[in-house]
Amino acid sequence: MAVELVCPFCGFSKKTSEKMIPERAKWAICPRCRRRFEISLPGRGTASCDEEMSQKESPHGIDRKLEMGSERSGAPWERRSENGFVWGTWRTFKEVLFSPAAFFRRLTFNGGMGEPLAFGLLVGAVGNMLGLFWPVILVSTGLFPFGSSVLGQLGAGLIFLILVVVIPISVTLSMFIYSAVFHLLLLIVRGGKNGFEATFRVVAYSQAAQAWELIPVIGSWIGGFWRLVVWVIGLREIHGVSYLKIIVAFLLPVAFLVVVSLAVVVPFLILLVQ
Repeated sequence: MAVELVCPFCGFSKKTSEKMIPERAKWAICPRCRRRFEISLPGRGTASCDEEMSQKESPHGIDRKLEMGSERSGAPWERRSENGFVWGTWRTFKEVLFSPAAFFRRLTFNGGMGEPLAFGLLVGAVGNMLGLFWPVILVSTGLFPFGSSVLGQLGAGLIFLILVVVIPISVTLSMFIYSAVFHLLLLIVRGGKNGFEATFRVVAYSQAAQAWELIPVIGSWIGGFWRLVVWVIGLREIHGVSYLKIIVAFLLPVAFLVVVSLAVVVPFLILLVQ
């Protein structure tokens, strides 16, 4: 029998099987606001005052608390050995691109970094290759003749080196750099409570937005914007923090640049006026 647990504080809801709830569970912890609330199921009584007091006095607690996010699991990509490579890749693409909130809400944040890294490297490398492919096609067809002089200086060996070596390395480095920067910003606003791995998993699986590179010319713009949206949604769901904290974290570098620019420009203008 499926039951729905609803947090009375923030409204977050999650459907789960009644069998997944421990028999003596009296409390649930919301993964979004992290507040504790009492649950009541048909056929089970609510926690009495004596039980609550004994739970507080016991170091381990008599009643078990249910973590509403305890049913997190790996992405379909991480289960491809069970259902096939094509199924796992396609389902991960589909869920990240079109239902990122549900995908990252279910995604575990402690399943290891190897699988997300493999997905991000594969998808990111292919996407970057497509991003390089379309300009070459446009130049070769004469639509952008000014680029022919640049491409003419690139031999087949250099192009092969870029595709096979440079792009995979740059994709891998970019995932780790983005993850480190995002996680540092989240820690500043006290939003990265589930650890660096959780942040990395969001950045790695967001590489699915590279699929928009299939669209000539404007695909990279669409993919960049889409990936930004996936970052915001994914970080919120996997860390269980508010959108406000995520937006503030993303705006911190902009605010820093503005402050630095003012610190340099304003004295210069004052000296110029004087």
